[in-house]
Amino acid sequence: MKKIFIISLILLFLVLIFLGIYNFSFKKKEVVVQKNTPTEAIEPMALPPVAEKIKAVSAGPIFGVYIDKKKEELKYYDALTGIVWQMDMEGQKKQQITMTNVNGIKSAQWSFDGSRVLTTIQRGAETLFYMYDYTLQRSTLLKEGIDAVTWDNVGARIVYKYFDKTSKQRTLNIANADGSNWQKLSDVILRKINIAPVPLTSLMSYWNMPNSTEETQLQIIGATGGEPKTILSGKYGADYLWAPDGGKALVSSLLNKDGNSITLGLVAINGEYSALNIPTLVSKCVWSPDNKTIYYALPGGIPDNAKMPEDYQENRFNTSDTFWKMDITTGEKARIIESGDIKEKYDSSNMMLSPKGDALYFINKIDQKLYRVDLQ
Repeated sequence: MKKIFIISLILLFLVLIFLGIYNFSFKKKEVVVQKNTPTEAIEPMALPPVAEKIKAVSAGPIFGVYIDKKKEELKYYDALTGIVWQMDMEGQKKQQITMTNVNGIKSAQWSFDGSRVLTTIQRGAETLFYMYDYTLQRSTLLKEGIDAVTWDNVGARIVYKYFDKTSKQRTLNIANADGSNWQKLSDVILRKINIAPVPLTSLMSYWNMPNSTEETQLQIIGATGGEPKTILSGKYGADYLWAPDGGKALVSSLLNKDGNSITLGLVAINGEYSALNIPTLVSKCVWSPDNKTIYYALPGGIPDNAKMPEDYQENRFNTSDTFWKMDITTGEKARIIESGDIKEKYDSSNMMLSPKGDALYFINKIDQKLYRVDLQ
């Protein structure tokens, strides 16, 4: 019994020693909070800014944009001063190219290599056409009587419509860039026409200015002249945009004469027409380099009483656009930008693709600024 008592005391003693060591080693330290010490406010984590789907590239109104595909640069005219600037594809590294203000300049067409430009200048009631050669740094006033002019397929010569005041005859002509060494291609009955080269050919195309009450005649003629050939007729208010391969063109025209519903179609170089059933204008379209995809803006807000396409061409209203693309080989359509990501009103024109095909550019007719839409 005595032995048991002694053993119990020893065990109790060991347990007390163990508890003492445990409390000393693992007892939690009390947290002392100083009174009257203000606690610091915890700032919320800053979220990265949401990238805008449509970004302004130019600071102000511009026109006559040229994309240099080799250098991946943009050249353009300042709409307020007529001064030419250049910048990178993001709108950075801006540099002034010309120093002289040009009053009354309305439009500019660059040659395909960007070395020369055709400009239209309004001086009172008079419309003047100039050609400026950047290589020679020389400006040439084209002859009086020209009322429509553009470059040929390689940008070496100009093609223009001429009105002879004495004979009252209208002709389509081709000449050197400065207007010299001109040659008549054909007589023209129409008073107002659009002219465009057919890519990768020696052909020029022309058609009467789109009008809701007038049937549009799309005609082609060789660069050496000859008899014009009518490619497409029977469409009213029609306008055209050739594909890069020159084998076909987009056609925007009225569904019905004197109506205001526009629809998009395709016409082959042989005259075969097929409907795309897209309610937009070719001025809101651009071809992909592979000739398979078209990027386009779908206009909204066309007034019910609008006379199309005249009222739109004469800037009597602005559209509110959404942005799409279509594979013309499959007919598949897709939005480029979700409608919820379009924060402002855009009336797009002069659509262009970047050299890499990763961005779409357009001029907003509302503020005349250049905008960029990233496609990737």
